[in-house]
Amino acid sequence: MGCSKSTISRFISGAKGTLTHEQVLKIARLFNVSTDFLLGETNIPDRKNYDIAELGLSVEAAKNLYTGRVNAEVVNLLLENARFAELTYRIAQYFDDTFASGIAAQNAMLTTLSTLLRTKVKTPEAAKAAKDISLRRKPVYQGDLDDIETYFMAAVKEIKKSIGSHYAEQEAMSKKMAEKMFAELTKGQDVQHPTITAEQLTDAMLDSVSGMEEATPEALEQLRSGLLGILQSAAERENAHEADE
Repeated sequence: MGCSKSTISRFISGAKGTLTHEQVLKIARLFNVSTDFLLGETNIPDRKNYDIAELGLSVEAAKNLYTGRVNAEVVNLLLENARFAELTYRIAQYFDDTFASGIAAQNAMLTTLSTLLRTKVKTPEAAKAAKDISLRRKPVYQGDLDDIETYFMAAVKEIKKSIGSHYAEQEAMSKKMAEKMFAELTKGQDVQHPTITAEQLTDAMLDSVSGMEEATPEALEQLRSGLLGILQSAAERENAHEADE
């Protein structure tokens, strides 16, 4: 911290009432906690404010996060995933040719062996062996890319599993709304042979979304026009199909 033990002792004992701003910052950095935690403003010790240099971010990367050009929530989920953390090192190895250089050297050796067998040992067996050796060569980067794809998809699937899915909930809600809509439209009718017009169905669907904040009169009118056109076209195709039969 750059101060004496006696200074700290006096502060702990209460003889010295305050520490300087710089001393508080140094303590926070030493224990990797936030200054708010040290000052009793929060019970969460984790630091929230980091210099981009401390995080290893470039100015452009930080700008992408700050301006919303990338989805910060998705970035957080990826960075918190252990498998994705491992993936970043595999991508780094792909970028610096760690494994590719080894594959390239192996391919060069196989090519040399194949050439020697074909040119120096001129027998059918040697020709076949040369061909077999040549087929053992691998694309230089394919192994890296396959590995990266596997790890990335595994990380994404793990994250998706951890945050759950609203699909079933939304499906059940949609089913419930459709059943309620059908019951209201067929009230008083023979449920086996109900009559529902395109206009009735359109109005019922609009009523289900009319309470949304974005549902302005103009937007609802545009939606009504589009839905009515779709439903009328579908009814006309169905009638034409029945007439053909």
